Amino acid sequence: MTIQSTLITSALFALLSASIYAYVGWRLNKRIVSSSEGQIAWNLLIVWWYGLAVTTLIGGLLHLFGALGLTNLPLFVTATYINIQVSCLALFGLFYYLVFLFTGNSRWLTPLAVLYTIYYILLIYYLISGNPANVALEPWGTTLTYRTPPTGPFLVLAVLLFASQIIGGLAYFTVYFRVTDATQKYRILLVSWSIIIWFLSPFVGVAAGLEREDWWQFASRIIGLAAALTILTAYMPTRWVKQRFGILSLADENLEK
Repeated sequence: MTIQSTLITSALFALLSASIYAYVGWRLNKRIVSSSEGQIAWNLLIVWWYGLAVTTLIGGLLHLFGALGLTNLPLFVTATYINIQVSCLALFGLFYYLVFLFTGNSRWLTPLAVLYTIYYILLIYYLISGNPANVALEPWGTTLTYRTPPTGPFLVLAVLLFASQIIGGLAYFTVYFRVTDATQKYRILLVSWSIIIWFLSPFVGVAAGLEREDWWQFASRIIGLAAALTILTAYMPTRWVKQRFGILSLADENLEK
């Protein structure tokens, strides 16, 4: 495959993924939460899905621009900084939701908001200090190149930003052994492991040297889509699952309130 065809394929995949992520956020927005603290956590989970849709869409558009030869540096720099901001907001929403589910209280809201704000400022600082120089076209994406490539602290920050979601997913999974309700256990199992596998897969790809393999590029995108659909199924199970295991959907819960 030529670099133009892979970039277009990546852009189309991003458009599909963004549509699914936005749909998941829209469906989850229908849930009625009785407590104000729970509503905040749930709203931040929805922020995660919409933020993910936005960042995926922007990334897809940049891939498309690259395939068409439109590599205006200020445009790509602006889009990259916007993506980092939205990503930090979305990841904050997801991590707070997981922490809230694990702890059951909202005292972590302000500290985590401050932490992710600092994360965002530091990430932007290191990128600007690297002095963006050009737009590089790679087989499955477009990236900025820097006169002084960000290393050291920037890479540590980037790894910690995404590794925190894996830690949150693992912590949330431990709740599985503390609850007895079938619906809760079902949701905890699907949501926690979807997030763990989703965020762990990029690290596996880099560690195994697979990030430039075409099949891995397809697989990594399928993992993201599968995780999103699995999480949607956790809250909106099929009729067979509801009948077989006694699981409630969001609509069922709303009717009971």
